[in-house]
Amino acid sequence: MILFLAAFILLLCISAPITVALGGCSLVYALFGGAAPITTLIQTTFGGLTSFPLLAIPLFMLAGNLMNEGGLTPDLVNFARNILGHIRGGLGHATILACALFAAISGAAVATAVAIGVVMLPAMKKAGYDEGTAAALTCTAACLGPIIPPSIPFIIYGVASNVSIAGLFVGGVLPGLVLAAALMGYMHLVATRHDYPRDPKKSGKEIFLTAAKALPALFMPVLIMGGILSGMFTPTEAAGVTVVYSAAMGAFYYRQLNLKNLPRVFLKSGLESGMVMLLIAMSEPFAWFIAADQIPQLIIDWISQVTTSPYAILFLINIFLLLLGIPLETAPALVIVTPILVPIGAAVGIDPIHLGIVVCLNLVLGLITPPVGAVLFAVCGVTGMTLDRLSRAIWPPFFVSLAVLGIVTYLPWLSTFLPRLVLGR
Repeated sequence: MILFLAAFILLLCISAPITVALGGCSLVYALFGGAAPITTLIQTTFGGLTSFPLLAIPLFMLAGNLMNEGGLTPDLVNFARNILGHIRGGLGHATILACALFAAISGAAVATAVAIGVVMLPAMKKAGYDEGTAAALTCTAACLGPIIPPSIPFIIYGVASNVSIAGLFVGGVLPGLVLAAALMGYMHLVATRHDYPRDPKKSGKEIFLTAAKALPALFMPVLIMGGILSGMFTPTEAAGVTVVYSAAMGAFYYRQLNLKNLPRVFLKSGLESGMVMLLIAMSEPFAWFIAADQIPQLIIDWISQVTTSPYAILFLINIFLLLLGIPLETAPALVIVTPILVPIGAAVGIDPIHLGIVVCLNLVLGLITPPVGAVLFAVCGVTGMTLDRLSRAIWPPFFVSLAVLGIVTYLPWLSTFLPRLVLGR
């Protein structure tokens, strides 16, 4: 195991891509560690991608890109702006609402940040918002993407832990709404302090017309969750239905999706989902070798000697995951830590759905933690802002999100109430 970890750390230190680091250390351990034959490495790498629920990942990514190309996203943004634009800091509030609405379709933080940021960041800058504050708010609001269902991290966690993905989807609703409300409270304080402008209040007729135009996009979350909860289709089938619905609306209702831009959509979706699936594939042998060396049991034994309090263990898990989320992407981190953390949680009576939401929220915050957060890089690409400036601006909304993490961690009913009510879990 020392050889295994040494190879992993060495590859990270020489700035090797995370896929190379994960696969490289597994290869070194298979060749020289004597833990398993090289065929085990091959089998676990490919075997990790054969789970049917993982098919939902590329499908939800494709649905998000079809939304952007088909013209659904701008209508979501306009709807959010018309509802909230008239209050103090309305553009900031509209950004949060737009991220929440887009999150209910895409399930990914980076996609949410780019899709909403392209529209809202120039508008906030033009209205006189501080560019750093606007960009930091967009980054943090994009974290709603993996928390409000459907969620790609929830799918990965569900596959790795054998926990109901539908239960995780339903369990993420209240934590996502709490995070959105907390960010709106933060935005209200900032807007009041800096006297940010507000849009003219829209009439009821204007709001109705905007809502009517955005109705196909607004109906999509209802289609996804309604179909899953009613038993009409599984989360994976829901992803397929979402793709067909997005394509149909973009082609026939908005008339912006055609045969010319479809290849671009497929190429972008293929590259994005390919990166995620490669990370998962390289993480599988890494997680297998950790389990083969009984690392989870060793950790459980060590923790049981220190404390048996679920509250203390959740605190230790939060600290561990916040640190782990800085260098590691969400997907490989979930594949690696889930087999370790689920037995620990089960040993002290932590609900697996509650644990999954806490784990995913922790790792999602890693996406906005300087200096290597993926969402930070995405928003820098949209705005042209330097990473150094955005890294300084991100801390206030980051700490707001950290406070929400504490609330979700120690109020487990936020994660378990709806699954028990709706699914009886």
